[in-house]
Amino acid sequence: MKKIVSTQGITDGLFFALTEAIRERVDDKLENLFRQTYGTDIRLSPMLSYELHNGEVTEIQLTYTVDNPTPQQLIWLCEACEDFYNLYGFMVDDIPDANSIYFCATDLFDMASLIHALDCQTVSLESILCAVDAHLTERDAIYSPSGAHLIQIPNVEHYRIREGTLFVSPLAARHCNQLQRLEIPYGMLFDDHSLTEFPQELMVKQWTTHYDGTPVEEEEDLDDDMPIFDDHGVGYSHDGKILMSCRYTFNETHYDVPDGVEEIDFGAFCACRHFLELSIPRSVKTIGDSIFGNNSGVIIIRDE
Repeated sequence: MKKIVSTQGITDGLFFALTEAIRERVDDKLENLFRQTYGTDIRLSPMLSYELHNGEVTEIQLTYTVDNPTPQQLIWLCEACEDFYNLYGFMVDDIPDANSIYFCATDLFDMASLIHALDCQTVSLESILCAVDAHLTERDAIYSPSGAHLIQIPNVEHYRIREGTLFVSPLAARHCNQLQRLEIPYGMLFDDHSLTEFPQELMVKQWTTHYDGTPVEEEEDLDDDMPIFDDHGVGYSHDGKILMSCRYTFNETHYDVPDGVEEIDFGAFCACRHFLELSIPRSVKTIGDSIFGNNSGVIIIRDE
């Protein structure tokens, strides 16, 4: 059996950053789906909230508030959300003159389904919430699925945090009355401010090499893999021959791929909020699958 816990030691409240991510990355697509399906416009305002009990998440709720809706529009919005998120169970708020709908997840299956639905829309909750085995005790280490977040340090005398870990939860050491020595891998974000919940006499070693003593690779090699973005937020390889991806701020309905580009990567415009008319030169030889987002698009090959 699993349970969902907080990776940041949060208390009951609202996911402000994730709510803003939904607003930026999802709402335009959902409003467009509603317009295409029901022939009318709506304006949405999302809110993602949660409840905790003894560190365990007991409820996650996604709410959409609508400007001046009719009762029929709210019913339609439930249907549209279920189709869009592939998530059954959206309901109209039952208060008088309701102007909102919601999906309330109170069991592990529904919470996992909601987390997965948002993740499919590139709104990841892993930095906030994590599913873990319920049988784990305070003597077990708990990491997020990707290993980026250390949620709980085991209550032992000496612990070496896994290499590749980037963040440690503010409450990761709340059970660690036996912890005396802690080793921090190179590259992890950890400083004196991270020690507020740790034992006062803790000895900390921050490594400048790998644990086996080998030096850390130069970061210049990683820079070569990072795209160079144009004024529209579209990223290209350093030689300009590969169109790699667009940022979530990309907000165009028409885009001209520059001459000389030879390849367009898989899912390059998956973050696009609109139906996209993509003009490409004849130099393009390879186009990956699923390059457009949920609103689809069309490719126009232009003459040189």
